Amino acid sequence: MLSQLKLNRPGVMVALLIMLLLSSWFAPGGDRTAVQQIDFWLVWLLCMVVLALPLTLLETALARRSQSSPLQALSTLTREADVAPVWRLVGWLAVAAIGLIAGGMTHQAAMYLNEGIAQQTSLPLSDTMLFALILPLAAVGLSFVARPALIIGLVAGLAAVEWGTFTLGIGHWQMTSFSLSEWANAVVLALVATGLGLGLYWQSALEKPEADTALHLALPIWLAQLAGGIMFALSQGLHTLTAKLLFAIALVCGAGYLVALLRQQLIARGLPMIMQWLAILVALGVWIIPETVLWTALASVLGLIVCLVYAIFSGWQMKISHLRKSLNFDSEMHYNLWRVAVRLVIPLAIVIAIVGMIAHWVRLA
Repeated sequence: MLSQLKLNRPGVMVALLIMLLLSSWFAPGGDRTAVQQIDFWLVWLLCMVVLALPLTLLETALARRSQSSPLQALSTLTREADVAPVWRLVGWLAVAAIGLIAGGMTHQAAMYLNEGIAQQTSLPLSDTMLFALILPLAAVGLSFVARPALIIGLVAGLAAVEWGTFTLGIGHWQMTSFSLSEWANAVVLALVATGLGLGLYWQSALEKPEADTALHLALPIWLAQLAGGIMFALSQGLHTLTAKLLFAIALVCGAGYLVALLRQQLIARGLPMIMQWLAILVALGVWIIPETVLWTALASVLGLIVCLVYAIFSGWQMKISHLRKSLNFDSEMHYNLWRVAVRLVIPLAIVIAIVGMIAHWVRLA
């Protein structure tokens, strides 16, 4: 199996970088917790197997079936499935999620830089919020050199995360009580923090048409996502100025790559240039409004809804023969397991996660 894998370097790099960056945002406690929760990470590992891997295969299969970018592909896929055009809205929800997550990355980078400066100088955090205005513009600039930004971001992100591991060790692991809100966090970490449903890996599938099966394309990407989550779990967070600066660089580079992806999709869809830039600037600019919890919750929910709609559309609306051919599994059993996951397991897991998130917010209100 390993000898047959079709390694797409950009796709693997994106998977590793996005997982490293978004784990610090969506994991419970973020990078500020010093306690590793064995139960949480075991559930996350389960979610990576039964939720993330089937969805990675699904995204790959949809790309191979449509042979076009996500926004364009949905027009073709809905016509083939003979369903209402309303299903195409999921592509626009994914676009909104990409922009919101990119803005969140620049906001998080600003916070790390602010914290680093506050540690080293007498300036209060409020006097260094200029970063919140500058870094989104830097991300837009980096979007024009997306591939170099991806490489720089990956190197900086790996260095930042591993810095804490090498300097502080792997921490104190322990079992804790598990709750419905932690299930929601695990699902978000497995699906939203991996960037699934957003089209991040769509292009990877289009660039490797010679792959025999979707699994040969998807498995390296999934393994990179898994590696990124494990590295974050083993790290002790960003407690030094060096680690914070490196991670801020990685965040801005990652945001630049997402902005480039967003522009690519909007251009492929034929959206006028003024509308493209308006959408990008709004998505990046809303983070200036001091409602971080609201925007984070919105990004989480949008990401989950996108995955939910893709699963329902592919599992219940598309013809069985369409994705069966694109997946080209080695055995009928593997296809049946994947289909059960997409039709039943993933929608149920996401609905329970959303219920857990709502219950958590109600308790906090």
